[in-house]
Amino acid sequence: IQLFPINAQGKFSTGNQASATVASTLGGPDKNAYFLKMQSVGAKGAQVINYSDRFSFSGMTGTFPPEVAAGIKKVSGTEGPPSSEVEAPDAAGGAQDGEAVSYAAQTGLIKYAPMLTPPGPKITKKTPSPRYPSSKVTIAKTFLPTPKQTTTMTASNTYAPAQSRPFQAPAASQPQDDMQKFLHRWRD
Repeated sequence: IQLFPINAQGKFSTGNQASATVASTLGGPDKNAYFLKMQSVGAKGAQVINYSDRFSFSGMTGTFPPEVAAGIKKVSGTEGPPSSEVEAPDAAGGAQDGEAVSYAAQTGLIKYAPMLTPPGPKITKKTPSPRYPSSKVTIAKTFLPTPKQTTTMTASNTYAPAQSRPFQAPAASQPQDDMQKFLHRWRD
């Protein structure tokens, strides 16, 4: 659970430092309860997530959410969580990681959507019906948090539509000069 973002949209080109003021009520005074998560996204979409070693803050007066407090009790030592990598989408546009996870269940900066379904050869339904069940929509009454997703990668089409020649014969050539146009008009 993220307690506090230091820099949500940092760019390495602007420097490799970030600073923030942490409120003393953010969390508790537990030993080795804090660590930093650094998420890097490459130009082609690959992601690397690194974590710092665990550390303590002095003077903390807040409390942790129950899930965090339970996790802190299991921690021994100062080693942070293991790093992880998410590969960039392959050349065909499909996601190497995330294909098996539904779009709504995906987390992270990049979400992966399946390839669009090609249309069928005929329209068989007389009345349309939704392909997926409708989702519950709740209208926001206050400001929403900043979204964490930056982009959606949709898999490229792996099919090609069948092509055929047009069934209609090409139009006859049209007269070019004035006399041909005049004669063509009275040709019946």
